[in-house]
Amino acid sequence: MKDIYRKNKHSGQPMAIKSIDTIELSEVLDYLWLDKLITSLYIVLSVSLSVISLALMLGISI
Repeated sequence: MKDIYRKNKHSGQPMAIKSIDTIELSEVLDYLWLDKLITSLYIVLSVSLSVISLALMLGISI
């Protein structure tokens, strides 16, 4: 039986290497969820305070 892979040479590099661009992108994505969380909390807090203020101005008891 002939070995069809006998001409393959070992390159000396690991099979899975990350390029610099991939590492930088993954670091950016790690902090992206935190930015979305802060933005969402800011929006929810702002809307809640606006609704409460509007209700108090119109004399509606909460």
